[in-house]
Amino acid sequence: MSDETALSRTRTASARRPIRAARARNCRAVWLLLCACNADRGGSDPVTSVQPRPSRATIVAPVDPPPAAEDSSARRPVEAVQPEPGLLAPGANDEFDAATLADLKGALSAVEEAAFAPLVLGDKRVTPNNCRSWRTLRARGFAPKNALAARLDGGALARCGALEFLVRARPSRVGHVRNALVGAGPNSLPAIVASATSRLALQARNVAVSKALTLGQFLPGARTGKSELRGRVLIDEPASATSVIVNAEAWGDVNSDEIEDLLLSVLNSDDDASYFDLRLIEVTRTTPDAPLTVLAVSK
Repeated sequence: MSDETALSRTRTASARRPIRAARARNCRAVWLLLCACNADRGGSDPVTSVQPRPSRATIVAPVDPPPAAEDSSARRPVEAVQPEPGLLAPGANDEFDAATLADLKGALSAVEEAAFAPLVLGDKRVTPNNCRSWRTLRARGFAPKNALAARLDGGALARCGALEFLVRARPSRVGHVRNALVGAGPNSLPAIVASATSRLALQARNVAVSKALTLGQFLPGARTGKSELRGRVLIDEPASATSVIVNAEAWGDVNSDEIEDLLLSVLNSDDDASYFDLRLIEVTRTTPDAPLTVLAVSK
């Protein structure tokens, strides 16, 4: 017997059960009335006739079961889960529209033909068309092979990384990072945002990070510049003729400690555009005056 036949018989049997139960109740009601009539005929005490009130037991069930009610849940739009009162909902900067934030997993799979650079691994060359395929290829070792492709790939990292962050993010109970870039400068940013144009500079930055230094402590000559983009912080590094652009991409609790975390995109470049490095850095802090603590770095 096929699965469909078995399922059909199960549903038919289930539909007949209410009818059988109703019929049994009806038979019981008729039997009680007959017993009352017989007692009236043979008993010594007269019985006052009482008009019985309608009851559910005397209602005859229809022969055919009523049609099943239509399940409207499939047609009901999916509503965004609202955080509990007092919780801080995850969010992102103005570059992410409401439709994207309402369907993050759909946004990760959305096809964007011109948003990704060709990626190369050995003699293989592949161009991803959505964030999921881009992430898979990058994890397998595919990478851009020229400066133009690296810049386009950096844009993909910022957008796809922010979407992935938001998928993991949950509402938080306290938060001190959402406005971390307002009035930020070298003394309020961690040393990890500094440029590293050589292996020696990278080693020096790693030492500064291990000591939890700020950018200002690591590079005393660094100064806040004027950013042409709203909401972004520009830091000039005169000693190496480089600059840093820091932007807040998204926020929310991603490590389940109920404290809000912040995803920063950090773009390091030099004046002649020969040096380009874009990273995503997750930071947090437990109090408004605490320094930013680095949770993770990806590139």
